[in-house]
Amino acid sequence: MKQFASVRFADVLAASERAAATRTLRSAGATATSWNEAAGRTYALVELAVPDARTRTIAAFPDARVSAPPDVVLRVTPDLPRRLPALISTFGGAGRPVGVVASAAETNALVVEVDVRTTPLATIVALVDVETGARARRIEPVLPLDDDTLASFAGDVLGEPSLDATRLLEPYVEAILEKGRA
Repeated sequence: MKQFASVRFADVLAASERAAATRTLRSAGATATSWNEAAGRTYALVELAVPDARTRTIAAFPDARVSAPPDVVLRVTPDLPRRLPALISTFGGAGRPVGVVASAAETNALVVEVDVRTTPLATIVALVDVETGARARRIEPVLPLDDDTLASFAGDVLGEPSLDATRLLEPYVEAILEKGRA
């Protein structure tokens, strides 16, 4: 079973810094599968190839935040800029949901990092909708969402709490397509 982690670097990494980080991750037993930038930070989704890769990654990047399982990182853009302060307060203030581990404002958006084991993604989306008006926003994942998170979110939205990743079609279709290309 594949294990993943998210890594948040405090700054935007230059190309040479990202290349160096990729080499360091590899030596720690992790492989970056996705990189992105948001709110003046660099985010990476990494696959942990060896049992102690998380510990070795933390040691290799003491100033970075390493989360396994990975945090969900979302960029929330309200349709009206005047709604951004309410989002900042909801997800950055003292009363924020316990699963929100960090948030940072961009010019017209808010980047929110969430531990979905503590606060489900559906709760985050519902709070965004309260602050922006139903569906008056764009929510983009900064890092790809894993199958378990997607299934949990779909189950919450559909009112099907037993929905899990084994009932998602996409991972199976991808595997079939890969076999067909071989």
